[in-house]
Amino acid sequence: MSTIASEPNMTGDNTPLPNLRHLRAVEAVGRHASIGKAALELRLSQPAVTQAVAKVEASLGRNLFERHQKGTYLARAGEVYLNRVRRFIDQCDAAFISVTNGEPGRARYLTSVQVRGLIAISVSTTFSQAAHISGISTSSLHRTVRDLEALVGQPLYTSSPAGLRMTDTGANLARKLALALREMDAALDEISSLDGLEEGKVLIGALPMSGAYLIGAAIARLTERFPKARVVVTNAPYGILFNSLRNGGIDMIFGVLRRPDWEMEITEVPLFTDPYCIVARSGHPLARRSEITQSDLLSHDWIAPGQGTPRRREYDALFEGQNRQPNMLIETSSMSTIRAILACSNRLALVSRHEIEMDEQLDLLAVLPWAPSFPPATKGISIRSNWLPTPIQRQFVSILKESVQALDKDP
Repeated sequence: MSTIASEPNMTGDNTPLPNLRHLRAVEAVGRHASIGKAALELRLSQPAVTQAVAKVEASLGRNLFERHQKGTYLARAGEVYLNRVRRFIDQCDAAFISVTNGEPGRARYLTSVQVRGLIAISVSTTFSQAAHISGISTSSLHRTVRDLEALVGQPLYTSSPAGLRMTDTGANLARKLALALREMDAALDEISSLDGLEEGKVLIGALPMSGAYLIGAAIARLTERFPKARVVVTNAPYGILFNSLRNGGIDMIFGVLRRPDWEMEITEVPLFTDPYCIVARSGHPLARRSEITQSDLLSHDWIAPGQGTPRRREYDALFEGQNRQPNMLIETSSMSTIRAILACSNRLALVSRHEIEMDEQLDLLAVLPWAPSFPPATKGISIRSNWLPTPIQRQFVSILKESVQALDKDP
């Protein structure tokens, strides 16, 4: 099933999150292969640790451990689950270190309700909205966040007539906890894969002019191989998708690689180069020419790319140094809008070559005989540097690379 999302989501509100103290108990038992040693470390009774493990196993519907006389050892499901639990706990600890001046010990008192509550507030404008998202009452949410503020030792939000506003500390902590929560989301997908059920999800951010045909073909191939895989595609400008990637709202950005130099948490994976071309409607007077001149380009109205985009820089360079500029009254980065305007006018547009392949095949648009003087755009995927993909996510990246290789072999 493939669905289209209009906005990124960082709440993770569909991910069951067990009691965090139970998760720490499960992690300790797995590390020590012993309930007794885990109980000593956590300063709990053995029955309390046993009960914590049982509750987590019950929530998953499977055993995480195999009990023997010589110890308590991880089952296969336990190995998979514990790998994600450890990543989750490590990220929660790191988040607290970043906001409490290096005191990770406070993170052990963090609760799942506090995680949900803070993340909900970070994406809300009112407390009632945040309460609805987190699934608890407004009064309970107030108490929850006050307890969390006491734990952190700093205010996490401010309230005003204009609505809720996160403090820098609150926004930083919410973002990092949202990222950590994605590990628990991935844990459920990976456990399902142990039964041969490839039914996880892939959250993709697609940039304008990214190459809709290529990404669409990869999604189609993935869902053919794995019919229960869920793909959610968010179409948005780079700034929105960049923030969503950093917040854990999406798994990757597909399109032109343009990571800011200061951002070290994002890794870019180049996949292919996509040359620019000038397009017009099929039947446009310039489409019948064997070559076109700068004067031809200046004499027609244009649809310009949006400000701040790589394509806009190349568009501006196209007419740099000219005594006059073409008439440019329309700006958009939406391919559907460009297509509609070109179809009923003699305007021109600068687009990516792979983006209009289908339009050429359907004889809707024509590529003009013009050779760009600037290098092609480098496209690929942007991912979080510490991202550990689930099996279905790895399959998608592999299929996407296969699709690119097939593209390179086409005549």
